[in-house]
Amino acid sequence: MCLEGFARVRAGVGGLSAAEVLRQIKETAKAQRLKCAVLTCSDSRLSPELLTLSGIGEMFVVRVAGNVVDELVYHSLKFAVEKLGVDMIYVVGHRRCGAVALGMEGAAPPPIQAQIDEALKRAGRREPEPVEAENVKLTCERLRDIGASVEGYYYDMDAVDLRKVC
Repeated sequence: MCLEGFARVRAGVGGLSAAEVLRQIKETAKAQRLKCAVLTCSDSRLSPELLTLSGIGEMFVVRVAGNVVDELVYHSLKFAVEKLGVDMIYVVGHRRCGAVALGMEGAAPPPIQAQIDEALKRAGRREPEPVEAENVKLTCERLRDIGASVEGYYYDMDAVDLRKVC
């Protein structure tokens, strides 16, 4: 699993030195050694590699505002599955997502707005956290036929907590 390093980060244990990163860069220069793909928000506070202490070449990461799935995101992940051998995709949404907040106001760009509108309807209430979590579930559903296992997580940066939602 690519997310197991989160527990070490949360506990304040471990790390990657510059020397280790340099070694990994050289080791993976000719080929990736992917363990998974991660679709997450492009929010600067949500870096999957740093939050899990993952090494260079371990994660195929796609980042887009609101961790929504459009055609480009879908086909990028499909490429990872079909051409790079990825068999596990993690979707990670988060607390205080700006794209979800804009969508809740009806002010997000059209591809983001459409998915947030659906998440709002399914959440059944206009509170950010349920809508953010529902958005992760929608994204997972849209990736189910891609040919890999898909799991969704919600990251609460205040509590430094990562919980599975689907």
